[in-house]
Formats: sequence, structure tokens, C-alpha cells
Amino acid sequence: MRLVDHPARRGETDLLKIMAENGMDIVRPRLYNDTGPDHPRVGYPGHYLPEGYQDEEDILDLARRATRYGMRIQLTFHYSDYWTNGEIQDIPKDWRDVTDLPRDQSVDKLESHVYDYTRSFLQRMAAQGTPPAFVSLGNEMQGGLLFPYGYSYTADGAPALARFLKAGYRATKEVSPDTQVIIHIHDAGDYDEYRWFYGLLNQLGVPYDLIGSSYYPFWTRRDIPTVVRFFDTISREFNKKIMVMETGINWNPVTHEGLEGQLHDNGPVPYGETPAGQRDFLYELFAALKSVPDGAVIGDLYWDPVMIPAPGVGWEVGEPNFVSNTTLFDFSGKALPALKAYRYNIDGGR
Repeated sequence: MRLVDHPARRGETDLLKIMAENGMDIVRPRLYNDTGPDHPRVGYPGHYLPEGYQDEEDILDLARRATRYGMRIQLTFHYSDYWTNGEIQDIPKDWRDVTDLPRDQSVDKLESHVYDYTRSFLQRMAAQGTPPAFVSLGNEMQGGLLFPYGYSYTADGAPALARFLKAGYRATKEVSPDTQVIIHIHDAGDYDEYRWFYGLLNQLGVPYDLIGSSYYPFWTRRDIPTVVRFFDTISREFNKKIMVMETGINWNPVTHEGLEGQLHDNGPVPYGETPAGQRDFLYELFAALKSVPDGAVIGDLYWDPVMIPAPGVGWEVGEPNFVSNTTLFDFSGKALPALKAYRYNIDGGR
């Protein structure tokens, strides 16, 4: 994808170049096993992502582009053919033969799939000179992975989840020992959930390097000082640093189509749904995160920075683009003032 550059310049520029020049030094590609109409969401035959969308070849290309501009890579394995989160963790279509096996054999086979797939793709990343600085085993996976087998809330699902995570961790470190492994869940500020989930990982002996957290004022209904205190506490309790894996806020009340977007409002933060409000939210957030003692929060990744209006671009094939009013570029592809917050974060705006 190519976007219009800053107003003072002419023509078009690779969006990764624009972001890198403004201080964004991490790109977060999402890897799906396979996409397209032959790999729909489980139980929803008409719901699928575009063919070739963030599959292996797409991610390898994105990694080369990002590395060209000096950006580090945070690779998220979805272990699915479709979006995943705490409620949706579909087994990839090519792995679904496990459903015909007894449960213990299914878990054995899925553990092998996770290990082999993770290791194989990271070897491809390394071979082209783009090993990721960070790997996330799943996306907002407080509910687990590979449902129904790795469902974290059940007595047999939690141990299976631990096996899947251990397999992903082992594969990552064997290929790229310096890559930091992230376990990412949602809802920054929920002490009970974080203590339960990461406590469960500790009980089951799951190794990982960083806690990953999603912070949206709309979804969490928490302001910046509240989540900063939370990050400080959780980091100290689990002796882990934190990567904020997702942050988003509206720069316009509605999408380019005049629809209510994924974020219905900006929550309790004192910033309007305007380009200036988005910018000022990020100014405050970045400064606050840097103030957490001992450098406990090592970064903050914006979602979605680049999903601007374009033909065929939507939540899935045939669906609208519900995040065009939260991006870091306006509806025409022009960089928004929010990018100044990234520049200021690294050099004080110079």
C-alpha cells in the first residue's frame, strides 16, 4: 500500500517510510496460516479474509520493506486463517483433521503443528535477513488458542494451552534466541484478569519474555493515569516488562462512509474525536508510559495505523472498513498530526 506523504511534499511515498521518518520504529505484521474463500471462519462459510492477505509471502515482503527503513518487527502468529481474539481462536483449516482424533491425540498433533509452523516460518524470516525482534504467540488470547482444545478457562484446556505456548516459545528461541516472546491479552487495567491469566501461566511453567497488553480508552473505559498505575503494578508483580500491543483512538466521529466505527467514542480521556485530539492523546500517553518506573513499558503499538479507505478494504471480504476513523492517515491518505507525537517522542519535536 502507498499513501500520500506530508502536505509539504509532492507525490506518494511508502507509508512505512513515512512512519519511520516520524519516529515509529516497530511494525506489527499479523500472520495467518492461509486466507481466502477456501479458508473461512469456522461455522461461518461466507466470512473470510482476502486471499493472500498477511499470509507467509505477504509478511515476508512486509518484513523486507520494514527492515529497509530501519524498523524492527513484532510478528504476531494468529495460528488461524481468520482474525483471533479472546472469543475467536479458530483452528486453521489445514490443521482441522485433528477433530477426528481422540482429544489427547488432537492436542499432541496441534502441539507439533504450532512448533513446526512457528519454526519453519521464522527460519524463512531469518534466511532473508529479517528476524523479528519480538514474536507474539497469539493475539489477545486470554481465552486461549486453537479452540476448543486450548481453551484457558477449562481444566483440560489450560494444560493444552500451556503445551501450545511452550512449543511456540521453544521454536522461536531455537531459530532466533534474541527474539523476545510476548504473551498478549486485552483490557489494560483489569487487575483480576491479569493476575489470573499470568498467574496461570506461571503455575503451568509457561516461559515468555514480555507481557503484551491492549489499551483503548473506549474498550477499557480507563484514562491514562489509571493504566499507568496498572502497568507499574503488574510489571512489578510478575517481574516482566510490558509492550502495549494495541492502542487506538478516533480522529473523526465516524468512518469515511459516515458509519459508527469500531470505537464508538474516545472513552474517559479528555480528547475530542478530532485530529488534534488524537495527537494530544498520544502526546500524553507516550510521556506517561515513559514515566513508569524502571522502564517497565518498553513500547506502544498503534492499531490500526494504515487501514484507510480503499476499494475492497474492509473488516473481511464484503464488509465495511470500520477503522478508517482511527488511522494515522486521513481518508485521502494524508499523514495526520498524530504522527508528530511519534516524532516528539524520540527527539522532542526537532
